Amino acid sequence: MLKNMKKNITLTASSIVTVANGDTTNEVIAENYQATINSDNPDDMTISSWQQDKAAYKAHRTQCRQDSAEFEDAAYAIQDALIAEVAKAE
Repeated sequence: MLKNMKKNITLTASSIVTVANGDTTNEVIAENYQATINSDNPDDMTISSWQQDKAAYKAHRTQCRQDSAEFEDAAYAIQDALIAEVAKAE
C-alpha cells in the first residue's frame, strides 16, 4: 500500500566563472545551489550550497556571493507564490 506521498519542488543553479589558464580561458562551476520546497507546506524550504571548485570559488568569491543571493531571491519568490496559492485554496 502506497502512503505518505509528498510533492516537492527542487530548484538548482550553478555559479559559473571564467578562469584563465595560460593563454586560454575556461568557464568552470565554482559553486552549486539547491532549494527544495514542500508543495503541501511551502513554509518548509531548505536551501543549500556547496563549492565545486574551491580555487575558483576563492578567486571569484564576490561573484559567487552575488549568485547565491540571486538564487535565494528566486527561491523565496517561488516559495511566496506557493504560499499564496495554498492560502487561496484554503
